[in-house]
Amino acid sequence: MQVTPAPSASAVATLPPFGYNHRYGNNPVAAADGFRLERQLIARGEYWEVAISTEPAAAGLTADHPAAAAMVTARTAARQATMIIATEIASTIRALLAGGHDGQQAYCAGLLDQLRGMGYTGLQSARVEVYLTERDHHAELTWTPAAGTTYTVLDNDLGGDLSRLPGGTTPFPGPPAP
Repeated sequence: MQVTPAPSASAVATLPPFGYNHRYGNNPVAAADGFRLERQLIARGEYWEVAISTEPAAAGLTADHPAAAAMVTARTAARQATMIIATEIASTIRALLAGGHDGQQAYCAGLLDQLRGMGYTGLQSARVEVYLTERDHHAELTWTPAAGTTYTVLDNDLGGDLSRLPGGTTPFPGPPAP
């Protein structure tokens, strides 16, 4: 007879609740918001994968399917957020690059505004990381309430593989108001 030991109470207390996809976020609330934002972008023809990480992560560990009030509390309790957007879709890459530095910054700031508009009102800092193709960490937008936004293009070379991109396109329109 094989006996499986029960986990200790302290180990159980540190496990996140089940029922959410870790690909979209580091806790159930952030994952739900990452999935929601990704679906909104795709509906607009902007093909990004989205993941959101918030700190303290424990604030979003409310339950598998938290009540609306718990979601509000979790979002408000987040002090730092990182949003990662990534794509390999040529039309999305072209549309982002067509905006130039200022257009890219405005686009990422608009995404951050959408996140803050979901109820992340307690943020003290946030970052949007942009990945184009699997190899290219293209840019980062950082934000604090005091300093506003700073957009830094890290390499501007798409991991060296421009051959996959078709002809030109127009920039994305600005994101809708939250």
